[in-house]
Order: sequence, then C-alpha cells, then structure tokens
Amino acid sequence: MKKVFILTLLLSGIITIGAQAQNYSGSSESSAPIVYITENVYEQPDIIAVFNNTHSGYFRDPKAPRFIFVDQQGRWGLGIGGYVQTKAEYDFGGIVDNVDFLPSSIATGNQASSRYQMDASTSLIFLKLVGRSAWLGDFTVYTAGTWRGAGNTFKLHNAYMKFKYMTVGYNTGNFMDEAAVPFTLDYAGPNGMVFYRTVQAAFHYGFDWGLSMGIAFESPDVKGTSNEFAKVGKQRMPNIPVYFKYSWADNSHVRLSGILRDLSYDDLISGKNRQKLAWGAQATTLMTFGKLQLRGQYSIGEGIGSLFNDISNVGVDIAPNPNLPGKMMMMLTDGWYAGAQFNFTPKLFASATYSQSSVRSRNGYGSANPDNYKRGQYVAANMCYNLTDNLQLGIEYLHGWRVDYEGDTNNANRVNLSAQFNF
Repeated sequence: MKKVFILTLLLSGIITIGAQAQNYSGSSESSAPIVYITENVYEQPDIIAVFNNTHSGYFRDPKAPRFIFVDQQGRWGLGIGGYVQTKAEYDFGGIVDNVDFLPSSIATGNQASSRYQMDASTSLIFLKLVGRSAWLGDFTVYTAGTWRGAGNTFKLHNAYMKFKYMTVGYNTGNFMDEAAVPFTLDYAGPNGMVFYRTVQAAFHYGFDWGLSMGIAFESPDVKGTSNEFAKVGKQRMPNIPVYFKYSWADNSHVRLSGILRDLSYDDLISGKNRQKLAWGAQATTLMTFGKLQLRGQYSIGEGIGSLFNDISNVGVDIAPNPNLPGKMMMMLTDGWYAGAQFNFTPKLFASATYSQSSVRSRNGYGSANPDNYKRGQYVAANMCYNLTDNLQLGIEYLHGWRVDYEGDTNNANRVNLSAQFNF
C-alpha cells in the first residue's frame, strides 16, 4: 500500500508539470492542479476558490499554488508554492550600495561610477493552509519567506492566521495599501511608498455597498538617532492604524488611512523617560480602465519615517533637538508615488512609476547634519513577458537622485534583467 501511495504522488507530480499555474504579475487567475492524499477525488473542490479569495492583493504574494493537498471532505487544503527569481543588475552614472534601488543608499563622494551584481535572494517559498468553517469563515494560516537574511539566510516575511474578521501574526502593516503597490522588478519598489512588516492583531470588516474598514494593534519599531544627551527608549504602546476603503468594479478603490504611534525616549540629563505622540495620514488609490491601471499614494506625518521604504534606512522617526540638550523631536516626513501599468496582452505588460520622499528640517536639524538625507527621487520603467505560464522575463530601467541638506545631489542609474519561475 505504501508503494502505491508513493507512486500515486510521483505520477501526480509528473502530470502537474505540464499544467497551468499562477501568473504572479497579477494579470491572470490560477487553475492550479491538485495532488490528493485521500481516497476520494473531487474534480473542482471549492477550496481552490478560498486560495484565491484570501489573496492579499499585493502583486508579490502568490495566489493558488501549483501543489495542493486536499482532505476527504474538500474543506481543507494545504498549498506549497513560491518562485525562484534571479536578477542581473548593472549600475552606471553612479551606484546604489544595495541590491535594492534605494536613493538613500546612493554612493556619495569619490566612489566608483559603475558596478555589476546578481541577486537571487528574493526567491520565495510559502505554505498556506486554508479551510471553510461556518463559525470562522474562510480560515487561512500562511507562512512565507525569502533568502534576504544576513549572508543570504532564510528571512521570515509572513507568519499569520486569518479568520472571519481577524488577522493575527506577522504580516505587512495595516497603514499600507498592498493592492495599490505599483509593479517593479526592483524588490524594494518606490522610495516614497509606505511599506513595513510587523506583528499585529487586526480587525477588518466589509459592508455590502463597497465600503470596508480596519483597525489594528501593531508591535512598535522605532528607528531614531541618539547622542550623549538623549536616546531612543523602550516602547510602551502599540502602533494603532485605522483605514476606510471604498471599492467598485474591476478592483478599483480609494482608501484613507491614519496611524498613531507613541514614541518613548530617555532624557539622559534629567534621567527621565519622555514620550512623543506620532501621527500619520495617507491616501491611496487603484483605478482600472480596461487594459490600463493607475496607482497612487500620498503619505505625511511626524514620527513615521521608519514606515517609508527609503526613509526607514535613515533613522529619523525621532532625533535629538539641537537647541535643547536632553530633548528629542519628531521629524516631519512625507512620500508619494504615481504609477501606470498597461496590459498589452495576457502575456505582455509594461509599467512606469515616479516616486519621491523627503525629511523636513526643524530646529536647525539640517544645519547640524549637512550630510544627512533630505530628499530622494525614484523613477522605474519596465516591461515583462510571460514566456510560459510559469516563466516570466523582464527588463527594467531605474534612475534615482539623493539630495542632502547642504544641497549636494548624487545620481545613479540601474538596468535590471529578471527571470522568474513560479511553482
């Protein structure tokens, strides 16, 4: 019996290789083949729909995987999938000292003007368990990771469970709008985009007329700078994001979001722990007009720099006040992007995005730190072709500027070539 079971799995895997799988560009639905581990076989179990219905909307998150194990009643399914991506990157006219194209990492001073590198660390693998329950609704347990840890070690990206109206675990933050993220081959994406991951307990609710809302309690992660008079302290309150979203046909939507953060710091002169109330506001959108998709975001706030793609590397949620030793101040930051994607055919699409982020000086911060990051700009243009249902090839051009407080501007250019195989 054991030999028959193993032979059945191997045969199912061989059949699976030639079948259609998910296109991760988000341009097509999945008809994932199934490997069954029970005596009963269901031709079209409803569990496949649960895989697609519980998708986050973020273009890097896979939908239904190629390999799915289904139980006897067709009520629970375990999916194993991911993709392998390899990129070749060539910088010229200035370099970015990172595998991701971050304007804050543009090399300054007497540096090399060109560089070639390759990266496969964005390859992803995931496990997803889904089920249907009268009490819990569509239930999901999802874990995924890449090889972006130190020394290309495994790095956790998601580990959460989702049921009814709740999401509990480690996931992308609720202040960001995953569905409005524009497509880029560059893994980091637009520098002015809000993007972060955190441990959370989130509540989401959808109404019948297209309106939905959510509120969450998230683990705080404050990134600031310290000196001999003041330093970032232990955080004592969760981040609290709230959003309202209105959706209509073709997955189009507009969303308004806000976030409150309590930032604690230690006044080393008085020996006291002090607090600052940080805030952020954001508007995002995704609009579909036939083959054309438009995406946009504008975000602004005090003490939220670590939530932005680029500014998170600068450490300016909170910084020492140059005029008041022992005191710290929240920095005002903002970021935005506008992107467009055109789907020429189901296999061929192109997109372009412009983005900007900035850190506003206050109380003489810019004068005291003339070499620090003030503003960054980001341009991406790409084209991708799905050679098969599994293999996507792409090319991308990137251009970035970094401006410091003293007015120095540094530029960099990059060409990405990408091959991604989905399974």
